[in-house]
Amino acid sequence: MRRQDIQLRLLAKQGDADARLKLGESYLAGTSGFVRNVPVGLSYLQAAKQQASRAAADCVVQHLQLQEILEFDQLDMLEIAAEHSDAARLKLAAWKLVDGDRDAAQALAERCHNGTQQAVLLSKDQRASSVADVLQAIGALQPMSVPDVVLRAAGAALERGQLDRTVQILGGLSEPYDSLPQPVLQLVVEVVRYAEQHALPLTSLSIGLVETALDRVANAGDVYACHALGRALAGIRCGDLPAERLAAAPQLRKAAALLLRAADGGTPAAWLHLYRICSDYRGSVANPLMARFCLEKAAQHGISEAERRLGALELREATEIDAMEKALASLFKASRKGDAIAKLMLKSLVLPVQGNAAQAEEGILEVQRSSPVLAMRLRLARHFGLTKLEALSVNPASGRRTWGLVVDKNPFVMKMRLSEPRAVPAVSDIALEWLDRSAAMFGTTGGEHGVTEAPLRARALQQRRLFERLQLDDDLFFASATSQERDAIRVGTKWAQKQRQTLQMALAD
Repeated sequence: MRRQDIQLRLLAKQGDADARLKLGESYLAGTSGFVRNVPVGLSYLQAAKQQASRAAADCVVQHLQLQEILEFDQLDMLEIAAEHSDAARLKLAAWKLVDGDRDAAQALAERCHNGTQQAVLLSKDQRASSVADVLQAIGALQPMSVPDVVLRAAGAALERGQLDRTVQILGGLSEPYDSLPQPVLQLVVEVVRYAEQHALPLTSLSIGLVETALDRVANAGDVYACHALGRALAGIRCGDLPAERLAAAPQLRKAAALLLRAADGGTPAAWLHLYRICSDYRGSVANPLMARFCLEKAAQHGISEAERRLGALELREATEIDAMEKALASLFKASRKGDAIAKLMLKSLVLPVQGNAAQAEEGILEVQRSSPVLAMRLRLARHFGLTKLEALSVNPASGRRTWGLVVDKNPFVMKMRLSEPRAVPAVSDIALEWLDRSAAMFGTTGGEHGVTEAPLRARALQQRRLFERLQLDDDLFFASATSQERDAIRVGTKWAQKQRQTLQMALAD
């Protein structure tokens, strides 16, 4: 370090304003053997501000571009210099313009001399000029990074939750958007995310800017950008934002790739969107096997719509009891999450019991005094719509499922349609509660507290005699159905033929 520099530092420590100004300018400019160090230079100028505020402000304006002034929070210095400096007025006018105060920007420009007012296009007859055009004109006179200035202003507005203001500030960006720095494009993506989360419109934000930002940020691996652009290119709304507000035209192949990346990155909803575009036979990415895979993945993540759709497809294809159980499990999960269509489908698989509920409860209590096991079977019959034969033969312990009850194949019935197993869903919480109680009562061996029940024929005889003594009617407890009606709810393919409208509702978008 030179001797004169050491002396200058000593004078600055002693409070000499000129020394502080010289050191501050040297650090800001990076001259006279000093390495450019903006924070150190500003510390010297701040120390000299009380004694020589005008000179300190002029030094800041002369050696810092507008984005640096904003970065180091030197707007107060800029305002001081704007009282007498055209350069400061132009920089402050640019900031006011970006910040949305065009009147203040025009007033500052009108105070400029030597023709700069006309050069920046801020005269009264040029008020229709776009913010981007005006900023470019100012930048030609006072070099600055417009994207960095816009980034700082728009980011602050978004943090305050001012979406309209943020969009207005982003209007100061000019094409080509591909040349914008990554932080600016990332901010645009955050604006889209904020608008989607809060169901707000993007108003005047350029579609080209939005699509470019989503594309660039998605290429950098951002999961949300992949999901948003994938939906837009597939023609799917992003919340309340229409697809055409985010992308100029659909591109299904690119959409599928982006959605797959989003799904793999941990966005479960992307699997459901992939199912939609892959299941559309009219599209360029139609693939039934891929569509089914994506739907299964969405259902695995607990999306109720996916569970309902998957359950409907499985039910439509089911011909065996195992397939029926799998379909009902999916539909039950969806119904427990409030899916009304799934609930409707489950109810369509339960035979109706016509008897009055209050009278039936009284009858069950009467039966319970003589045979608790039979009373429990009657409760199951009412809640699950079981026929008399099913109610007397079902084993609740082995037939219990998380979603309902399976009535096993009855080897004592010769007629095949009446003896085949049937899956019956639980359509109410009380049905599940009584199913749990009955499973605990009957145990794994089919007995009550270890006591084996009588054979089916003896149970039927006991039930008939007890009903005769208590004057109870079978219709009060048991469902009535022909073999064809039972088949229509026992086999999924036959159910689909009878319930076409319900099936269409379940699979409709």
